[in-house]
Amino acid sequence: MEPIKKDLVIRGQQIYLRPITADDTELAVRWRNKPAVVKNFIYRKPVSRKDHEKWLTNKVFKGLVHQFIICRSEDAMPLGSVYLQNFEDEHKRAESGIYLGEEQAYGKGIGTEAVKLIADYAFGTLGLHKLSARVLAYNTASRRLHEKAGYVQEAHLKDELFLEGKYEDLILFGAVNPRDH
Repeated sequence: MEPIKKDLVIRGQQIYLRPITADDTELAVRWRNKPAVVKNFIYRKPVSRKDHEKWLTNKVFKGLVHQFIICRSEDAMPLGSVYLQNFEDEHKRAESGIYLGEEQAYGKGIGTEAVKLIADYAFGTLGLHKLSARVLAYNTASRRLHEKAGYVQEAHLKDELFLEGKYEDLILFGAVNPRDH
């Protein structure tokens, strides 16, 4: 996959998505280390500035990950991040992910809108056929937002992950490009 065009902006109703840059490092590191964000990630180790810079250099800037910052339309305030990773060119699929780093974004449909926008980008601009998302079963907010964004639960994997001393269930969601049907 090619890297995201630096000037790409994906506009929605209450938010827009812009490509993540090195200038977002401090913000992304702060968000990724917030307990409310960490508890919903499979990867739970603290993220350092160096870790994030390595992620940008080795993944984002090479086009292996398409990561965007979610910004509020009214004042450009960054609220979180949405991304596509694990591209499979042969099968025209990728995995989507999202996190909201600012509590004021919770419960306002911002996550749902961001997931819809990234899906439109994946299906329309990138021409992908399918998106998948992994959600910890106890994360009801993420489960709801994926369903509202058009994803369908495809599997419920019991005791799939060992996190913080106990086994957790994992839900696999999928969305198929509506243009392909």
